[in-house]
Amino acid sequence: MSFFGLSVPFGRFFGIEVRLHFTFFLYAIVLIREFGENTWLGFLIVGGLYASVLLHEFGHALAARWCDGEAPLIILWPLGGLAVCRPLFNPTAHLLTSAAGPAVSVALWLGLGALVRIPSGLWDTWPLLHLWLAKVAGLNGMLVFFNLIPAFPMDGGRILRDALWHFTRVERATAVAVGIGRVLAACGIVWGIFSGDYWLSILAVFIFMMGSAEQQTLAWQGPVQPFSILERLRRGRRRRAFREAHAPFLGESVAFHRCATCGVTELEAPHEIFRVASDGEEYCAKHLPRNDL
Repeated sequence: MSFFGLSVPFGRFFGIEVRLHFTFFLYAIVLIREFGENTWLGFLIVGGLYASVLLHEFGHALAARWCDGEAPLIILWPLGGLAVCRPLFNPTAHLLTSAAGPAVSVALWLGLGALVRIPSGLWDTWPLLHLWLAKVAGLNGMLVFFNLIPAFPMDGGRILRDALWHFTRVERATAVAVGIGRVLAACGIVWGIFSGDYWLSILAVFIFMMGSAEQQTLAWQGPVQPFSILERLRRGRRRRAFREAHAPFLGESVAFHRCATCGVTELEAPHEIFRVASDGEEYCAKHLPRNDL
């Protein structure tokens, strides 16, 4: 059994399974105990932290789906979250997927930060709520800056790789991003040793090792697939217009997509990807003709 296989199901949201790794519970207990007698405050703040991490990972997963990719699973573990997603093999699609998680964290950081700064008598009545919102806002700010470090496995490393990918091959872009990340990790190891911050050194060693794993994970997957943000937006508008035009007469049961081979529609498979092939027919991803893959 793999390390990430040691997890328990938490639920399914938007068709994405969420699982909690067994070390998640152990680390959550450690964090809560650091609050001493304020156990309930610790529980609420740690809960807010992991809820923020979960929303961050949903940002990645839903962006991957929007980019015609797959996102079947999210795992929460002590170092945050892991969205198992595979966007379309295209640099723009990968960049949008990589940036979506930090974008969610930025929105939470700024939104909650602005909320706690609003003068209100509510904060006098519920000071614990004000403290909780302020703490969760600060934690999201930390998530933003930590995740934007340009080193794998943080999002900053993937954003750097995906940006470079627009100008060179994915293998070369990954190698450059891994190299930069290893330089930063080496600096972190040295700084941690001389400052006595051994947790920083351990984290830097982990970052250094993850570089090799990233080079193996995103191996060459065939030719780069075409992807257009404008086309994706037009597709969404076309679908909404179809719904608005037909729903008053046929109800919500009318299907917009239908596979020419198996006949499945988005009603039976709401998260299925449908493509129009070169023969002019529409197919689900499973039955798309090989010459159109």
